[in-house]
Amino acid sequence: MDHIALMFEQEGCNKDDWTFISDRMKGVDLAVRDTFPRATRRVCCQHLYMNCKNNGFSGSAFFKLFWIAANAHNEYVYGKALEKITAHDPNAAAYLDTCQEQWSRHMFDPARHACILIVGRKWCMERVGARFDMAIDMEDGQLTEYAKKEVDERTGESRFCYATACGGGEFEVRDAHVNFPIRLSTRSCGCGKWQISGIPCKHALGVIYDQRLNPIDFVSPFFKSAAYKLTYADHIHPMSDPTQWPDFSLPTIQPPVIKRQAGRPAKKRKRGPNEPRKGKRNNNVKCGKCREFGHNSRTCKNGGPSTGPSTSAAAGASTSQGGPRRRKRANTST
Repeated sequence: MDHIALMFEQEGCNKDDWTFISDRMKGVDLAVRDTFPRATRRVCCQHLYMNCKNNGFSGSAFFKLFWIAANAHNEYVYGKALEKITAHDPNAAAYLDTCQEQWSRHMFDPARHACILIVGRKWCMERVGARFDMAIDMEDGQLTEYAKKEVDERTGESRFCYATACGGGEFEVRDAHVNFPIRLSTRSCGCGKWQISGIPCKHALGVIYDQRLNPIDFVSPFFKSAAYKLTYADHIHPMSDPTQWPDFSLPTIQPPVIKRQAGRPAKKRKRGPNEPRKGKRNNNVKCGKCREFGHNSRTCKNGGPSTGPSTSAAAGASTSQGGPRRRKRANTST
């Protein structure tokens, strides 16, 4: 973290309210707190779910409720999901309450959008090169591919939203049986999705189309051509092979001495409990009674009708046979 802060200082960046996303490693938390006191700490939801699973909180019901809470854009949806998690397993809800880092979308600050991506040179060169060529051909005010796709999908969903003008640039949108307040001046919606994503939600698009406005004008500048061209204003240049690099007669740094461990060395990396096994079929079991994943009908605790033959029918079938039949001997007399 000290080296990252030094790099920012050398590049002339005085920003100190970064957002760091990682797992719940205590060493990272302490280093961030000491180096960037104003930084925001977020936790990776996949790591948080794996921690829950390692503590015994698993199953398809908890899996669905956890990700509903993680993807909630407003406090109401988050609270409802937490209530269902508490009813399902109070210990799981108590464990999630101990997480001091931000992990649900509704906790995020819409004004903070900063990300540091560390990847391989070749992968980054191909990705940046393709977007560098794409940025050259973009017109002024044009949306990125991601933003255009999101606007198109949410436009289709906005057909079922009904807007009512309240005056002063405020609107009330009814979606099914729920009402959401809309303010075009502040670009906010009661569902919270517009503020977090920077792209108008289906409720806001219902108002925008009702007022005969252009939805592109209400998309965040981060998803338009000016920001896209500024991000990919340069590309990574190709490099020659290391054998053609100039020789500076510097000493060769040798790798550290590694003591060979007992046993046969592993050829494959150890995968996480939630990662699929490579080259094997998916072993996710589906129960024949409750139709849920994660267990079979013999270990089912949810109940439900059994799909197999009934006990009475099986008993009747066994009694009607009257035991095993004997094979008749062939009559050899003539």
